[in-house]
Amino acid sequence: MKTPIMVHTEEDYDRAQQRVEELNALPDGPEKDKELQAIAEAMLAFELRRDDADD
Repeated sequence: MKTPIMVHTEEDYDRAQQRVEELNALPDGPEKDKELQAIAEAMLAFELRRDDADD
């Protein structure tokens, strides 16, 4: 993972989901785990912002 993972739009969210699918097809390793964790955190932050905006 070379750059921070940020999810600001629905398009970013969709790309993040695609990346998770790609990573799940790869063998396990520490870099994979780090990237999956970063994506999960970015997706969660986006979901929370979106939920707050809906309220």
